[in-house]
Amino acid sequence: MIGVIAAIATRSQIVNHESRMTNHEWSMSRLRTLAVVAAPVVIVHVILPLIFAFAVWRSAPAGVLNWLPALYLALTFGVFIYLAGAWSWFGQVVRLLVAAVTVAAALAGARRSLATSGTGLDLIDLIVRGGVGTVFLVATISAVQGRRLSGAALDLAFPLRGGTFVIGQGGSTTAVNYHADHPSQAWALDILKLNAAGVRAAGLYPAELGRYAIYDAEVVSPCDGVIVSAEDGIPDRSPPECDESHPAGNCVAIETGTATVFLAHLKCGSILVKVGEPVQAGQSLARAGNSGNTTEPHLHVHAEAGGYTGRMMANPGVPLRLGGRFLVRNDRFRAESP
Repeated sequence: MIGVIAAIATRSQIVNHESRMTNHEWSMSRLRTLAVVAAPVVIVHVILPLIFAFAVWRSAPAGVLNWLPALYLALTFGVFIYLAGAWSWFGQVVRLLVAAVTVAAALAGARRSLATSGTGLDLIDLIVRGGVGTVFLVATISAVQGRRLSGAALDLAFPLRGGTFVIGQGGSTTAVNYHADHPSQAWALDILKLNAAGVRAAGLYPAELGRYAIYDAEVVSPCDGVIVSAEDGIPDRSPPECDESHPAGNCVAIETGTATVFLAHLKCGSILVKVGEPVQAGQSLARAGNSGNTTEPHLHVHAEAGGYTGRMMANPGVPLRLGGRFLVRNDRFRAESP
């Protein structure tokens, strides 16, 4: 189940061909996409926590010995999904409400279990809930460890302007950052923007790029340096269609002297700089898009040690601080307009 949740919280690699479909075929394709991508996200983030919370309340009359395994599973899963879930889909209010329901069920269950004389023990229930709960306990520990930055980091300015942004992928462990197991992108971040409702898009998983808050957001240079690569002309695609032949999509690389910073998945035709051009931190570079191997609009940022080698993912990754912060999944950052 951990693998399923990690995949949901990162991305779902689904390719379709909506541009060549009839209206009926397009509608059916969207229903399949929502069933495969959006439905599991809703189940994992909302339905499962509520089921586990209800189990805590329901098991209480059977006595403390049967209530504790239910509580253990509800809390370990609840803390894990609170820390590592893709809450940009639902917003902070839903995140807090789901957590509050779990806590309320635990408190109500505690009173009910202590008031009953039930002492029987369901051994199978103990083994199953205890085992699954322990898996989520280990995952929770990994999510907490992912918030730790060890060693020196490259300090960069925040690379976007105009709104509140949220980290979709970020941190030092795979529990909070699926990039973490790749040597060159171990400290990479995927950044989303929140709309007025506090979520990343108008709808759970819309096909229209303009419904994603980050689409067309201004991307600025996070550092002083020289443009060493600027690739443009790769079309933006409708989610969840990916361009696996151009993983980074439209991309800019900036050499800083100690590292090379990459900004990927930029909007087609929006890049304002050329190779060899010096740039300063805060200078407008492009607009956020959905080009390359990505299932929805976001800005990918990572840095590699040393000078530019002529290609991405050639050198070890470098830890990053953006705007003075080591940002991890679900962290927010307010970037004012100039």
